Amino acid sequence: MFQPELTRVATGGALYKAPLGTPLPAAGVTTDLTKWTSLGTFTDDGVSHEFSEDTDEITSWQNGVVRTLVKGRKLTLKVSALESSKAVLETFYGSALTAGGDSKSGVLDIKATVSRPRETYLFEWQDAVGQMWRLYIPVGQVSDVESPSFKNTEAVTWGFTLSALGNAGSLAQWQITDAPVLTAAGITVTP
Repeated sequence: MFQPELTRVATGGALYKAPLGTPLPAAGVTTDLTKWTSLGTFTDDGVSHEFSEDTDEITSWQNGVVRTLVKGRKLTLKVSALESSKAVLETFYGSALTAGGDSKSGVLDIKATVSRPRETYLFEWQDAVGQMWRLYIPVGQVSDVESPSFKNTEAVTWGFTLSALGNAGSLAQWQITDAPVLTAAGITVTP
């Protein structure tokens, strides 16, 4: 059976960060920007969700592969931020932006080594008809950055990868309020 009505296009979305322990917003409730900090506007590449598994195959002499064991999973989000905001710069460099000593500037100290902060992340997206999907990462950390380019022909972008580190055995959690998807899965939704 085909279900083309379940085809989704991520026409808009946002990525937020918050201190560790910040809970997932309740379904149907707008993200509280006093608790969550927006990481702003991204390139038209959007947000890439990468997911992989480290597996071992158990083979038998008679039957080949008889079982596959999942030893671990990796979940990352990759973005290219267009805004040179405090939140983006601090996320990219892993350092705090502070007031400069001359009262006319700010200083972002780029250290030779860095212990990047572990934070809670929330990725939201919706399609044209407004169904909301939220990926909640209770413990995440920037694990990779892309070199920014400074040219007069394109916007400066701050590319980085967020890795889900896991919390009590869970890397992340999808919160889905997309009624047609839930109904197709046999989940009863109430308005």
